[in-house]
Amino acid sequence: MLQSELHQVQLRETQLQNEVKESERLERQSHENREGINSDRLRVKEVEARLLQANEPVEAVKAEQKAFDASHQVRVSGLQQAAQEINLEIDKLEASAHSADEYIKEQGPRKLKRCQEKVADLQEAIQRSLEDTERMRKEISVLGDELASASTTLSTLKDNIRLRKIRREIAAVNEEMSKLDLEEASKARRQFDEKYGRAKEAEEEAKRQCQHLLGELSSYRNQLKGLEMDAREYKGATKKYTDQLVKTKMSDMVNNDLEKYAKALDSAIMKYHTIKMAEVNDTMRHLWSRTYQGTDIDGIKIISEGEGATGRRTYNYRVVMVKDQVEMDMRGRCSAGQKMLASIIIRLALSDSFGANCGILALDEPTNALDVDNIEALAQSLVDIIRERRAQANFQLIIITHDENFLRKLGEASVIDSYWRVSRDGRQKSILEKNTISL
Repeated sequence: MLQSELHQVQLRETQLQNEVKESERLERQSHENREGINSDRLRVKEVEARLLQANEPVEAVKAEQKAFDASHQVRVSGLQQAAQEINLEIDKLEASAHSADEYIKEQGPRKLKRCQEKVADLQEAIQRSLEDTERMRKEISVLGDELASASTTLSTLKDNIRLRKIRREIAAVNEEMSKLDLEEASKARRQFDEKYGRAKEAEEEAKRQCQHLLGELSSYRNQLKGLEMDAREYKGATKKYTDQLVKTKMSDMVNNDLEKYAKALDSAIMKYHTIKMAEVNDTMRHLWSRTYQGTDIDGIKIISEGEGATGRRTYNYRVVMVKDQVEMDMRGRCSAGQKMLASIIIRLALSDSFGANCGILALDEPTNALDVDNIEALAQSLVDIIRERRAQANFQLIIITHDENFLRKLGEASVIDSYWRVSRDGRQKSILEKNTISL
């Protein structure tokens, strides 16, 4: 608020100073114009008087004067028009000067300052008058070339008159200045300086505050631009966040469900594996006890050992033999016949457990490395299997063997009537023949 009032006061003061200066300038210009006109008129009168006094010499130059007048008629007419315009301007300036005088009279406290400015202006006017004098002297010198000695005298008189007039004006101004109260003017000057100093300090403080506020405003604008950019960048962020959150939650729920399903599936597989292995081992124990005729092995079983952490679905299997409830690995501790019999029994147990819907059972050389007692026991086990599965519509037993005694044992049990013999003829071609088992 103070800065605005100070600024308005300064603008008003500057405007008034400009108006005063303009009025004083117009007054000086009008005064100078009037002096120039008066001096021109005096010069013309003096020239006319001197021309009358110097009639005889003038008569000699009348012819030249007429020629000069003729040649400068246009110039004279232009000067007359200019003089008329100057008179109009003088009237306007006199009116402005009158208004300026009234305004100056009303501004008493600043009269000293204006007088000082007027003195300075008068000094400038003197300087300009001297310059004008020099210029007029040059013009008079030119006219002197045209009018000879009469023009030179006229110019000198004109300069003297103007100089005396200016001196009288200077004396009048000095007398007016002496009448002014210098002490009162000095006091007013000091008061003005004090007020101006305080106002200047207030103005500087207001400018600093203004610069500080402008800096803060610029900072806030930059922050606003950054926030607007962020707002444009994160437009729809809530919806995107919600959609992504829903997807994430759904993914977590799906992953949890899949993990639960995997755990359940793994648990089911482990349980199924445990049940099936128990079933396989039970079948193996039953077949071994019925087939093996020795007394050194009570039974065989498959032991599964998981790799890594508990619950993995990868296992290592090993076949062990049981004697008096003591388990020992069969590898390196059993004969070839025992290995072959164990292999056949394991295959039969696996097919019985995992191939319930598959009725095909194929044995390739099952009696290889078996002694006679074990061969008969194996034949009896196969007879039992055939009798148990005979009612199964898709049951089929395929035996590939070179042991005819083994076939005869099966025939004695009345489970097979014939067999197919594969042989080669003289050209080494296969011959397939169906033969009846002879008891």
